[in-house]
Amino acid sequence: MIKLSVVKKNLTKILKIILPLGIGIYLTWYFYSNLSPEGKAGIPKAFAEANYFWVFLSLVTAWLGHMSRAYRWQFLMEPLGYKPKLINLYHSTMIGYVLNFTIPRSGEIGRPGFLSKKEELPFDKVFGTVVAERIIDVIMLLGITFGTSLLVGKEVIDGFTKTDNESGNSFVLIGIISFIILGGIAVLFSKKLRKIFLEKVKGMLEGVKTIFTMKKRVAFIFHTLFIWVTYVLLMWFMALSLTGMETIGIKELMVGFVVGAAAIAITPGGIGLYPLFITAALVYFGYDKDLASSFSILSWVVQTAFLVVMGVISLFAINVKFNVMDAENEVPNSKI
Repeated sequence: MIKLSVVKKNLTKILKIILPLGIGIYLTWYFYSNLSPEGKAGIPKAFAEANYFWVFLSLVTAWLGHMSRAYRWQFLMEPLGYKPKLINLYHSTMIGYVLNFTIPRSGEIGRPGFLSKKEELPFDKVFGTVVAERIIDVIMLLGITFGTSLLVGKEVIDGFTKTDNESGNSFVLIGIISFIILGGIAVLFSKKLRKIFLEKVKGMLEGVKTIFTMKKRVAFIFHTLFIWVTYVLLMWFMALSLTGMETIGIKELMVGFVVGAAAIAITPGGIGLYPLFITAALVYFGYDKDLASSFSILSWVVQTAFLVVMGVISLFAINVKFNVMDAENEVPNSKI
């Protein structure tokens, strides 16, 4: 008779293969099914006309930015006394990106979740470092948006980022608020839950405070600037890959970057909105609509496919086993 432990072990191995593949297949289907008929027709045209030297260079640039983000994460870990492996930081970062394509912002929880499990670190503190990192990124994005607004005018950017499809976002917002209210009530009336909640908040704040206590501030600033430069560069390289787009100027490039970032913030991975916003921005600056559409589709498909593929590879590579009971137990700390 086959032992239960053997069956469980084999089942775990199978799930490690099926789940990442399932996520990849789902994301591919979800992306394609949500494209308009014009968008679907534009995909083969954009890919047929692209210069793949520049496409490859844009992907290399994107990968360097993601690796830099993983490396920068180390600087926030050091004040806590942790020194996780760079490879695990990288895989966790890429998994976070791919999770964002399923549920908006789920990657911000999944990223520290995978790292804390792999490196045996407390989730709340690791999550706090991600919050600190996001605070810096929001400041950077606001700075870039403000600078672009001075360049072209705030009303220009606002005109490209308006969408009539707000019901889905409102539903998500209502769900989040309801969850917070119910959680608050549960914490208020349960002494045990209140104690756990306060401990987790304390740990998270320790992670957030690392932004002020880290030693390698200069290196952190350098990597932050490098990350955001790669974001802009990869869009420029993608523009160079299509005939007619190689003359793109700084105004068009920065407006495209800002409205593209807005699309990604509104929908998972910018699905449906990224090509729409980018096309509208380029048409405003005088580009042919078909050319603008081809560029926006090519740019979004390449970036999305790259993140999905690299994220699924990281899901295979990180090799983390989760247990439903882990949330109730404090994991040991890995000190330097």
